[in-house]
Amino acid sequence: MTAIPRPLVAAALGVSPDALPPGDLPVARLAERWLGWLAATERAEAPDALPDYWTDVLLARLALEAPDLCLSAVLAVLARCETPEQVAHLAAGPLEDLLHRNGAAVIGRIEAEAQANLRLRLALSGVAPDGSPGAPLWQRVQAARGGEPGLDDGARLP
Repeated sequence: MTAIPRPLVAAALGVSPDALPPGDLPVARLAERWLGWLAATERAEAPDALPDYWTDVLLARLALEAPDLCLSAVLAVLARCETPEQVAHLAAGPLEDLLHRNGAAVIGRIEAEAQANLRLRLALSGVAPDGSPGAPLWQRVQAARGGEPGLDDGARLP
């Protein structure tokens, strides 16, 4: 199981490691909490005031500083998504942030994972290009999708 080191979590959240529960943060736990936060945002006027908003902050920081961990977290969330709407939020949020900020660091892993992961191919359809759609990274993202129907095509979760 992949885990996010406690010092990295603390730095991302701007707290002392002593303020956190003991041990590293399992990626699976982050995925559960992020999906809980996402569900709560549907009813909230201020999503950033919700208790689990830290999960979104942490994913954004991982996109910058630990792209492989961020991709692991995105894949863990993706595996737990129950609706295309959840996939769309993940795609347009943490996955897009990751690709825009550190896509070159993870595109090889994304390509390899997408070969066997229909959900990832679906999620990639919800990522907007950063800059020109003809950019090499964006071309690789499109190729990793493999021509699968996308979120805008009404595709269902595999």
